[in-house]
Amino acid sequence: MTQHDDGDVRRVVLRGELDITTVERADAQVTEAEASAPAVLLLDLSELTFVDSSGVRLVLLADDRARACGRRLAVRLGAGPALRVFRALGLLPKLEIIPEPPRNYDTA
Repeated sequence: MTQHDDGDVRRVVLRGELDITTVERADAQVTEAEASAPAVLLLDLSELTFVDSSGVRLVLLADDRARACGRRLAVRLGAGPALRVFRALGLLPKLEIIPEPPRNYDTA
């Protein structure tokens, strides 16, 4: 897990598995990012290899908190497991989904 600041956007990148065994650590990262009160919080799930219901809940709760604070929550799902799970649950229309950047875009 890493965090990046880009002006008004705070990006939290989650890697590996997001499940009941890792969600507490991921939630701490999201909470830390929220504490800085960014205009936009971007949860980047594109590098996840697995997502269970705990991970979905983390995103939905973060979205609820963002809406309550008048902040935008955006989610990057990539083309792998995160996209499949959120699509299967019918959540794509309910979230602000950010597409993958072009391959030559530096995201470091």
